[in-house]
Amino acid sequence: MASSDLTAVKAAINDIASFYGLEVIGFLRLDQDRTTIPAHEIDLLRGVKWSDGEVSVSNVKNPLEIMPAAKTMVILGKRLLDDKKDVYYKVSDSYSASIETMLLDVATLKVIQALEDHDYQVAEYTSYYLKVWAVLAGFGWIGKSRMFVHRNHGPRLRLKAVLTDADIGETSEIIPDDRCGDCRECIDACPVGAIKETEVDRKLCGACMLNHRRVSENAMSYCTQCTAACPVGKK
Repeated sequence: MASSDLTAVKAAINDIASFYGLEVIGFLRLDQDRTTIPAHEIDLLRGVKWSDGEVSVSNVKNPLEIMPAAKTMVILGKRLLDDKKDVYYKVSDSYSASIETMLLDVATLKVIQALEDHDYQVAEYTSYYLKVWAVLAGFGWIGKSRMFVHRNHGPRLRLKAVLTDADIGETSEIIPDDRCGDCRECIDACPVGAIKETEVDRKLCGACMLNHRRVSENAMSYCTQCTAACPVGKK
């Protein structure tokens, strides 16, 4: 495919991100070192509790399992509109989302359409563990809260991703996970003491009374104490 066509595709995706107010847009090249989740990273998933049981690490898909021909992962990120609120609205019986997630969902559909209009293969990356790919893209690191910390926005991002065989990926330097240094803001802010220096008790976090608070008939609010406390990207 001509380089001019690839440039046009990339420009179209950037325009979509700008139109929907997305603060982060990246193109991760899926080379040999960036198509497998490191073992020490996937261990962070163990013990995570969903309503129907533990998260199975076998359900965490690497990109080439979803799309063998993929060359690029397009990563989209939307910053929380309010650092102190994370509210999910029940749109239908099968769909609940925050405002940020809704914007990402629509933008993702537009990106998929733009790629397909240029005759590229596309697949949405729906695996649970998207934050590791944001690290591999050089956007940021995994903090002590085990949340993804963007270099400019801190942990205040929601992420979505699309796989494509369009060769528009980039390779960036990976920021090490020790970037938080001696900072303890998220540890001290956690109301239930779920965050430690080297681990997070996710079940204790999930049981916090600041989670699952009903703010209206069709909306639930979740704890953002560690997010709001993080000094990286704090307004």
